[in-house]
Amino acid sequence: MADDEPTDAVLEALWKRALEAWDDEKAHAALIDHALREQQLPEAAGRYRTLVDDPDKGPLAKKKLEAIVLAATQMLMAMKTPKREGGKVPLPITLSAFGVCALLLAWLGWALWGHH
Repeated sequence: MADDEPTDAVLEALWKRALEAWDDEKAHAALIDHALREQQLPEAAGRYRTLVDDPDKGPLAKKKLEAIVLAATQMLMAMKTPKREGGKVPLPITLSAFGVCALLLAWLGWALWGHH
């Protein structure tokens, strides 16, 4: 189907550039950076995966696949849990926990020494 084909012209151009200048690290970095920003990491990974068995391009293709996996993992970890403002436990929860602990300590003290 023609609708399933990728339509990202920038990705196409960056991939073409990476193939033409295979040993140019900047070409690969630009491709992966664009794929990350445009959420096209699976597409970029698929392109590198087709070259893994190539005797000349295979070793670098494997390294780039690892870089894509690392980028995707970092992206997922960043989205895992949103950080709260301040990063602290809210005051009502802290006071409630303190109150429960104080009550339990008082009850323990009464049970140990107040029953005589």
